[in-house]
Parts: sequence; C-alpha cells; structure tokens
Amino acid sequence: MARPKVCILFAGGTIGMIKNQKTGVLQPATNASEILRHIPELQKYVQLDLKMVVNIDSSNMNPSHWTDIAKAINTLYDKYEGFVVVQGTDTMAYTASALSFALQNLSKPIVLTGSLIPLSEIGADGRNNLVYACLTATLDIAEVCIVFANRIIRGNRAKKHHESFVDVFHSPNYPYLGELGRPTVLFEWRKLRRKRVLKFRPNFDPKISVLKLFPGFDPEIIERVVERGAHGIIIEGFGPGNIPFLDNSIIPQIEKAVDKNIPVVIANQLEKGVTNLNAYEGGFNAMKAGAISSKDMTTEAIVAKLMWTLAYTNKISTIKAVMEKNLSGELTE
Repeated sequence: MARPKVCILFAGGTIGMIKNQKTGVLQPATNASEILRHIPELQKYVQLDLKMVVNIDSSNMNPSHWTDIAKAINTLYDKYEGFVVVQGTDTMAYTASALSFALQNLSKPIVLTGSLIPLSEIGADGRNNLVYACLTATLDIAEVCIVFANRIIRGNRAKKHHESFVDVFHSPNYPYLGELGRPTVLFEWRKLRRKRVLKFRPNFDPKISVLKLFPGFDPEIIERVVERGAHGIIIEGFGPGNIPFLDNSIIPQIEKAVDKNIPVVIANQLEKGVTNLNAYEGGFNAMKAGAISSKDMTTEAIVAKLMWTLAYTNKISTIKAVMEKNLSGELTE
C-alpha cells in the first residue's frame, strides 16, 4: 500500500530550538529540516514533506501568522492526507482555535504539536509528540486538533495546563478525541473524514482587548480601551460571568461600547467553567446592556473567534449570532 502523504508546516517553537552558546538561552534554529533527521523510521510509514512558514518563539506569534499557516494549508490542501503544524506550546491553543475558524468544513486532520525540550537535547519529548502527530494526521479525523503525549484534543477546546511532559494540554469542557497507544482509540464524537468543500476564510482583526475583572476594577479602564479604538472587548467576569453592577459598576461602560458598535463578550475566569448570563443579577444586567455570552468556550477560542468574526462583519447583531453559534465544535449550544 502507498504510504499516506503528510505535510509538516514548521512555525517554530522549542521543538526546533538550539541553545545559544554565549547566552545559554534557547532560540530558533536556522535550519528547520533538522527535525526530520530525528524521526527517520517514520518515513517507512508516512511520506513526509516539510515546509517552513515561520521560525519564531510562539510568544511572538500573532494573527498574521495564523493567516499565513491557513493559506499554506489551503494551497497544499489537495496534495496531502493530513497536515502537522509544529509551533511553540505557549500560544498553540490560540493557533489551533484560529485555524478551526479559518479552515472550516474539513475533510482531513490538521494536527498541532510541539515540545518542552528541543529535539537536539537528551530526553526530548518532541520526538514522540512529532511521531504521534504525524500518525494522527493519517487517521480518520477531520478537524483541527492538538496532539501531545498520547492525547488527541480538539484544538479549539484545548488549554495549556502545565509545564510537564504528561499534562501540557487538557480540554476542560470537552472530552478528548482519542488516545494514542496499543491500540489507538478514536472516540465516536470526533468529526470523521468525509468529502466536503473547504470553507477558507483566513482573516483576523487583531484590534481587540481582553480584560480580567478583579475586586475594585476601575470602570474607566473600559472607557480607555474604547477611546484607543478597540473593535471588540472580552471581559472575564466572576463565576459564570458576573460583573459589578453596584459600586464600580461597569454596566454604563458596556452600554456605551455597544452603542458605539463595539461588541462586548462576557467570559469567565474558571478553568472548567460555562458563562451563563441568566444565572445571577450581575450577568443578567450585562446581557441587558448588550453583552454577548461566551458560553463554554475557552478564552483562547473566544479571542480567535472574535478576531475572525470582526474581520468579516462589524454589525453587532451578526457578531452576537456568530459568537453564540457553534461553528467548529468550539462551544456547546
């Protein structure tokens, strides 16, 4: 049987870093093709091509890089069984979420992976992660996912959880898509490979702000964000999305933002939480002021989805409808 073709899109991160001999800090290597040298036996099972998109520390990743990755996949889409995107772990969940909106209606897997230790160092976790990611790219999955250790996680449900080999990413509000091992188990709620027409909309508007509430939060902060030209605002409220509405009330600021055609999305600060603006008076007042509920989306998914939505519309009612609708498995309706 012919070996399935998989394309590795390299976007930097620890997996391809080397230690600077002068400073001792890790920095991107100049030749990403060195990655393939560490997994020669995988070529017996999969035909691998490696394409360079960008080579940066993931803390420098921004929405223009998401667009570049999405465009590369779209260009090569019909040539490969699946794709593996290699990047740093710190912003991987953001990239995975962004790709799930930029590339909808998938008929094959897009798998993100990386490492905590460079491939060139002893004990590197990236070698197994890369092998598992490439194998996952050949499986019966048709969505953006993250593969780390032996877990297959829906990309727009993932959060970086811990700086450890076993527990780097988890999925607090959605079960894993599968587990890699002997045997590999794929769970029935994953999206299956089917012949579908790809929906390619790769643009993002990065002019948003994310504000985390705390006791004593100054409402003027929201006013300054509006004055500085934000196109959208995400507010992480307390509990299931509650906000102050007595002393230090931010209700007037939400109303002013919405009146200026700036969407305000209410999220929550819980690791495993669901935003419910009908639960308490604080959330209910925010909803009456025009705020949008993030439901059970991760902050990473909310950020990517709001940026993506704003790139295609500035109509508040449309933005609300899109943000509260399940597009790629990012929320539970």
